[in-house]
Amino acid sequence: MSTSNYEAYRAIRERILSAAARRVPRVSAASQARALGFGWKDDEVQVANEAQFQLVLDLGVFGPMGGHSRALDREAKAGEYEDGSEEAAVLAALSRAHFTLFRVVGAHPEGGVEADDLLRGTKLRIEDRMLAREGMEGTAFAGRLMRLGGFEMTCGALAPITDEVIETLLGRPVTPLPVPQYLPAITPLMDDDVAALRGAASASEFPARVYRASLDHGLFGRVPE
Repeated sequence: MSTSNYEAYRAIRERILSAAARRVPRVSAASQARALGFGWKDDEVQVANEAQFQLVLDLGVFGPMGGHSRALDREAKAGEYEDGSEEAAVLAALSRAHFTLFRVVGAHPEGGVEADDLLRGTKLRIEDRMLAREGMEGTAFAGRLMRLGGFEMTCGALAPITDEVIETLLGRPVTPLPVPQYLPAITPLMDDDVAALRGAASASEFPARVYRASLDHGLFGRVPE
């Protein structure tokens, strides 16, 4: 894929997600905020930064808690996306996006980065500016990936994953550690741990659990009291 095509898809992705985010009703936003441990006051979610707020929007757009419908589906019904257009292709990819945990391996020979899908045991080629920066090798993230033309693009929120987050998801006690200045590489997972995570990932609330664990370990900054 050429750089110009990637930039075009990225711009369309952002436009569609922004439009869908505006279709998250307050009652749904409140449910997503509470699922992540955020307060809700004066009809607004109480977050400390934009990255925390994006977690709330991610759930509201792609996988709401509390029985609410996806804002992405409402955008698809209300928006005007011409069949066969790039916009329609990106919308379809967003609608099929899957949530996973992945570890960055390094630069991919065809562009972007190579990553290991920790839940599916497959190799990924991901086009993402942030993941392509120096020093990302071995680091892990949780988020939604949409597939376009043989590669993946991130969409929605992206949550940092550490060994402590993995241990929390596996239900093990974790000794609180200072928040790292730089995201460390994760330890390779044992087969039993992968199987346990795969089983947990089948539940609809798994993305919220992962985001909450990342929040609880300070990887999105301090959560307001």
